[in-house]
Amino acid sequence: MVWLSRIGTELCRRAALGGFAFALGLAGLTQPAFSQEADQAMDEDQAVTISCDDGTALTALFDETSVELTLADGSKIKLPQKDSDTGFLYTNGKFALSGDDASARWIVGKKAPVACHFNDQQQPTHFDEPLTVDTLALPKDKANPDAQPQVNCYRFGGFMVKEVDLGEKGAASLAIAPADAACERNAGKNETPIKDDTAGYFFGAKSNFVFFQAGDGWNGGLPFVVYDAKTMKRLFEDSLQGDDFESLDVAGNTLTMKFRRVFSADCSLYLDGGTCPETIRKQTGLGEIARLPDCGAAYDAEKKRTPDYAKEIEDLPSVISYEAQLTFDGKSVAIKPLKGETACNVPT
Repeated sequence: MVWLSRIGTELCRRAALGGFAFALGLAGLTQPAFSQEADQAMDEDQAVTISCDDGTALTALFDETSVELTLADGSKIKLPQKDSDTGFLYTNGKFALSGDDASARWIVGKKAPVACHFNDQQQPTHFDEPLTVDTLALPKDKANPDAQPQVNCYRFGGFMVKEVDLGEKGAASLAIAPADAACERNAGKNETPIKDDTAGYFFGAKSNFVFFQAGDGWNGGLPFVVYDAKTMKRLFEDSLQGDDFESLDVAGNTLTMKFRRVFSADCSLYLDGGTCPETIRKQTGLGEIARLPDCGAAYDAEKKRTPDYAKEIEDLPSVISYEAQLTFDGKSVAIKPLKGETACNVPT
């Protein structure tokens, strides 16, 4: 079971076979023929995962009049369906998901549309699957009738992770508890609360390493923090592009992970071509195995979009995304770049 993406408070991150056909059907377009399994997936209202060229990851749940989108940071957006001469269109004025029978597009504000595609197969997670997941429904909040307050308890071999989710951005509380602890809202005996600015939701577990993701994205990435379920110590934090890792491996006390890393620099590669590149090379290792990106296009596009703030945009520190391997040996973290594309963006 995968719990990385949420629609409502908990959704299994499943790829819906025929999800694209489902979206087209809602828009009144002709659907291509799909297998019996695909039709069943659509009937069960499975979530559809969407990947975009800029790294945006969406989970979509369609109904007859709207689509509810869950972003990689766990936040939700509901877009009503609008009439469209070609293809489908869901928009609330600020956000829009549109497309036709060959492609999809994601639009935020006045930014240029980003090309996207509907994933056609289940994407496996590299986290351990919990032995059981207990859910305790909580009383509804009259001030927020659409929310589904609940306690989610993920039980693993030696511990349990408890998440109290009231339907707002970020869990109301998070804790690591004994594996046989009661699944209840109130704090139990021997329960260790996780009070961490980076911990917004439970992300997943690998061996005794417990991952929590931020309640909101930052600079195009999803911040996460890792704790040790045995010692309850905070080990390290970083930022991931997308909603899952490329690999997670544990050998003894050593955790090795590969992912597309989002690094927020303290200087502008666009404005400072002297000391800034060298500073970022030292901090990331970029330059040989993977190149330091050219930031010109990203900054120029943002300056064109908001010309009144062109000077301020030039001063913004650069955000670099690149393929990386992080190794934690029980004491310290080492991060090295891997071969692959690098990209530069302005902070968001």
